[in-house]
Amino acid sequence: MDISAFDNFCAEKPCKPDQELPEKEKTIETAGAGPNSESEGCDKMSISHDGSQDDKNDTEKPPSEDSKDAEMDSEENSEVEVQYDLKPCSGYNPDELDVISKVYDNCIHEQICPKGFKNREIDPDKPRSKEYKFTLDNFQEEAVKSIERQESVLVAAHTSAGKTAIAEYAIASALKNNQRVIYTSPIKALSNQKFRDLQEEFEDVGLMTGDATQNESAGCIVMTTEILRSMLYRGSEITKEMTWVIFDEVHYMRDRERGVVWEETIILLPSTVKYVFLSATIPNAREFAEWICTIKKQPCNVVYTDFRPVPLEHYIHPSGGSNLHLVVDREGVFREESFQNAVSKMDADNDLEKMFEAKGKKIKRTTEQQELRSVLNFIVSRNYEPCIVFAFSKVDCENHSRIVSKCEYTTKEEKENIEKIFNAAVESLAEEDQDLPQIKGLLPLLAKGIGVHHGGLLPLAKEIVEILFQEGLIKVLFTTETFSMGINMPARTVVFTSIEKYDGEQYRWLSGGEYIQMSGRAGRRGLDSKGVCILMANKKMEPHVAKSILKGKANPLYSSFHLKYNMLLNLMKLQDYKPEFLIKRSFKQFQNDKGTPQAKERLSELEKEIKGIKIKKHEEIQEYFDIKKQIASFMDASREIYQKEEHVIAFLVPGRLIHLKDTKNNIDWGWGIVVNFTRRRISVKSILKPDGSGSMKKEGIVDIDENKPVLIIDVLIYVQKRMEGNEIRPGDLKKKNGMLGIVPVMLPCVYDLSKVQMKVVNDLNDRNNVKRMEKFYFELMKRFDWCPPSLDPIKEMMIDDPKFSEYLDKIEVLEDSLNQMESVNEEEIQKFLRKEQLKKEYNELSKKALNIGAMVNVEDLTKMRRVLRRLDYIREDEVLKVKGNVASEISASDEIILTELLVNGNLHNLEPECIAAICSCLVFDESKNNHVEPKHPILAEAYGRLSAIIKKVAAVMVECKIDIDEEEYINSFKPDLVDITYKWCKGKKFEEICNMTDAYEGSIIRCFRRLEELLKQLTLVSKMELANPELYEKLEAASDKLKKGIVFASSLYL
Repeated sequence: MDISAFDNFCAEKPCKPDQELPEKEKTIETAGAGPNSESEGCDKMSISHDGSQDDKNDTEKPPSEDSKDAEMDSEENSEVEVQYDLKPCSGYNPDELDVISKVYDNCIHEQICPKGFKNREIDPDKPRSKEYKFTLDNFQEEAVKSIERQESVLVAAHTSAGKTAIAEYAIASALKNNQRVIYTSPIKALSNQKFRDLQEEFEDVGLMTGDATQNESAGCIVMTTEILRSMLYRGSEITKEMTWVIFDEVHYMRDRERGVVWEETIILLPSTVKYVFLSATIPNAREFAEWICTIKKQPCNVVYTDFRPVPLEHYIHPSGGSNLHLVVDREGVFREESFQNAVSKMDADNDLEKMFEAKGKKIKRTTEQQELRSVLNFIVSRNYEPCIVFAFSKVDCENHSRIVSKCEYTTKEEKENIEKIFNAAVESLAEEDQDLPQIKGLLPLLAKGIGVHHGGLLPLAKEIVEILFQEGLIKVLFTTETFSMGINMPARTVVFTSIEKYDGEQYRWLSGGEYIQMSGRAGRRGLDSKGVCILMANKKMEPHVAKSILKGKANPLYSSFHLKYNMLLNLMKLQDYKPEFLIKRSFKQFQNDKGTPQAKERLSELEKEIKGIKIKKHEEIQEYFDIKKQIASFMDASREIYQKEEHVIAFLVPGRLIHLKDTKNNIDWGWGIVVNFTRRRISVKSILKPDGSGSMKKEGIVDIDENKPVLIIDVLIYVQKRMEGNEIRPGDLKKKNGMLGIVPVMLPCVYDLSKVQMKVVNDLNDRNNVKRMEKFYFELMKRFDWCPPSLDPIKEMMIDDPKFSEYLDKIEVLEDSLNQMESVNEEEIQKFLRKEQLKKEYNELSKKALNIGAMVNVEDLTKMRRVLRRLDYIREDEVLKVKGNVASEISASDEIILTELLVNGNLHNLEPECIAAICSCLVFDESKNNHVEPKHPILAEAYGRLSAIIKKVAAVMVECKIDIDEEEYINSFKPDLVDITYKWCKGKKFEEICNMTDAYEGSIIRCFRRLEELLKQLTLVSKMELANPELYEKLEAASDKLKKGIVFASSLYL
């Protein structure tokens, strides 16, 4: 039988005897909406299969799990009508929307509008607000017409397709009609750049980012989305005057941390405002427009194009190969034969035997550095520059730049221009800052036409690189994937140095959406006939993986909406709003409500399939699986005792045959030979490729905490000669399709110990020695019919544990019972497993259906209200108290911790430098394994008080059932820059404080700028909410001492 199917079944609760579905209806009740559910919750209705809707005053309670199973298995069955007690909280009703679709060459235009909406006619004789020197593409033309009709529009198109022209038209239209328009961008750097670009096109442009404010009375103001959100809560005059808001990079809304700000802002904007949403291609663009139309009661157009003005060619450069292989041509056709040719060149990179030979004989192999240099030289020789080289870490960016540091890609004239621009950019810096290593080290590379761009660089350095790249003076740019977000800097060629990335949890292939976003930088409109994308494939991949990357779909736009204390408190302050108002209008609520028809249809399908499966002797099969489940449970318990170090370690002698199993992933690695064992730290990156160049997920044969020394057993295991993708797989001894290779494993993988020992030869780095071992190993395994005798755990291993003996006895009794069940056959078992799988899906979907139509985040809202009451932020009637008013004004960091810090007097007795230093814990977010705690006694004491506050707040959250990892929450406040900040505020030079830490200069500046923004908020709060002049002066002084030098140097775009 299918072991994995049995394992999945065993994870579930045993089911009742085989019965079929009942005749009666099932009604699922809508969940309440928290404390105010009567007034704030959702109305109830029933939706039958034919779509008719009837009001219901009384509904049945949801059936319990047991009653659901009983209903499912009832013998008395007939056709059932399933009804749901639903009414979408978001107000979504497809019957209340009209959709008008038009298809053009390379463009789809859909107008989603309220039922019965009448389109405004465009006067053909009226001159347009802006004329272009070029002919608009169809998608641009349709978007412009939408703006002319004063209707909102979502434009979804590839990078460099020409979305900016549409934004400029909206601005021109607003300014022509004496209307105010806001242009929002996701990051400050992009706001600065967009401000400069728009200034070249329009005169009346302002900027507001928090770091800089210019011409705030302008008709068009560029700002970050966070600034606009803050203005809406404060009731700023600007928000009352605006008629258009442009959201650039609106697909950023799916960002886990900051995406909620987009939703919050869109919901809070007045319904009279019209929108231009600029987005990368998203497959669910229409769904987004339906949401806008539903919550704003106004038309929203979708203009979607997959068209690339400059077609792309996609090449693979296989590791170890010397040629580029065209795998996707400019028509988008995947070339299978060319792909297979590329893969065949990667055989050596995935052939374990060749790897071992290369390691043992020290065979020279072409290094990744040499290959990258070769690819870049080819690009330059073919005039395929400028070229963007994407790497997936700051360190890799810098290492790759050193590979070509001796290359010269610029002419004498270009070098002179680079030097002029560089000198003009740095002349505003103090002399000491001009001598910073990162500044001094920049020009030699830039002069050669080589640039580096990542978050660890000084902002000034990044801007110099950006300006030189835009001027065509940088030929090769090494950057991280963040460069693909927003900044309008296309190239002719894009190179990917790897096809996999570490996402914080595991190494994985690039997704199709990530590849689309980055490869979209290739091909400059009006300059190139084609764009070139080169994947440096350092791992073998199957055709379906390659297609999913190279021809994959863009990522859908899913809501990342979540509640924040600052959000709740600000909504409680507003007279006409409550938290429920925002939740019900969120995109998350809308997407939840749209699942109603699909859920209903799927539940109906599941019911029919479950009823169609007839099982004979159901009770006996149920008993069979109950026994199997008990055996598995006792086996697991006995295995835990068996694998204890004190029971096993004496038998881990070199040459011992041991059976290895990865029970977590159901992989049997067979019998291996112990080489030795040690206690050491081990990295996932270095264990599964003999040459140490590979990488693996944190799963499989090893499961490692990289920070702790653990007992590692080096075992010769019979594995397949070729890796599958980037994974080693067990070989088949009988088929002789593998080879012996040393792999480090941990104790939980030791499944059995054999009585048999072999002699281990010296120097297993020599493949000839390993092959001799392999010959003896085969002969030995064949002699024992591939299953050598095991050590008796009690008689020979002397495991003296009463529980262990008890478990073995119970297993023996249960196995005897199992052997006597002769009438259970494989066909009935498979039918039973299928039925249980369907019932599991039905139950899970039923639970989800309970929430369809209910308000999302309702549990979070209830728990967070509880936290706010417990910490004395709000009254029972949700009127804000002093702490609530303070927290509502803090958005730059954790508002609860900062409020406790302020209100409880923890900052009052500290000098300004110490205040700035301690507050740095709340804005420094670089991920590091070990924190560097402050050494200065006063700072150490102040940090101790902050830690106590954090632990107290975390404890309250846990008590109120907030879903947080308490330890992770506490460790998220990092003290690494406390001493650094203190020294900076005391007058130390920037170079001196950089030498005190391993943090990148750019990371320090980013932290200090966020800290200055935070101190500004605390200063305002201390004056307006706490009326504490002494604290106000200290906080203002802290901000002044922080804000100096290169840390706050003006942007080159301003």
